Amino acid sequence: MPTSPDRAFGNDVRLLVFDLDGTLVSFGIDWPDVRMRLQHALGTDDPLRPLLPSLEALDEGRRVRAYGLIDDMELAVARRLTRDDGLVATFDRLTAADRRIALVTLQGRRPADEALERLGIRPYFDLVVTRDDTASRSVQIERCLVMLGVAGSATVVIADRAGDMSAARDLGCRTVVVGDRPGVVGDRRAATVGELPALLGSEGS
Repeated sequence: MPTSPDRAFGNDVRLLVFDLDGTLVSFGIDWPDVRMRLQHALGTDDPLRPLLPSLEALDEGRRVRAYGLIDDMELAVARRLTRDDGLVATFDRLTAADRRIALVTLQGRRPADEALERLGIRPYFDLVVTRDDTASRSVQIERCLVMLGVAGSATVVIADRAGDMSAARDLGCRTVVVGDRPGVVGDRRAATVGELPALLGSEGS
């Protein structure tokens, strides 16, 4: 999709912020099943929609229990992942440009770290922000900017959902949509993250 000149990528890109599930890898979690399990475990008929805000509204004990159950399900998926040499090669090229790299995810800390380790890309990340830190995508991205000392205007957020794009734009970041999810609009689109080195590097040439 076309990008306006003021949103074009150039040599000023200093930080790449990645989403995890749906962007770097697919967890394939059956969320309707997760909701049913949580309803049973918590003894509630609440539909738990949207899920994370519903869990955040619980008292601390039930919230911790619910997140623990989700962590266990996500961790089981993460432990089945294997090293992705193509992904490793992509991150080699991205870091060669002297950029910082961060992850924001609504997965928990344990499954997120496990997934990155299994895929072979954990060493490339300067910062990982998970739902254990905050369940707000806007706050997650803002934390990356503050902790790594990079302005939004020098940051590209790479993700697959409309909410990610909106949060990034509100913080002055540029965006890349990964995949073909309908209705998700960013400054650029890539079929996979493997296209990113060429997409980013070609803009400054």
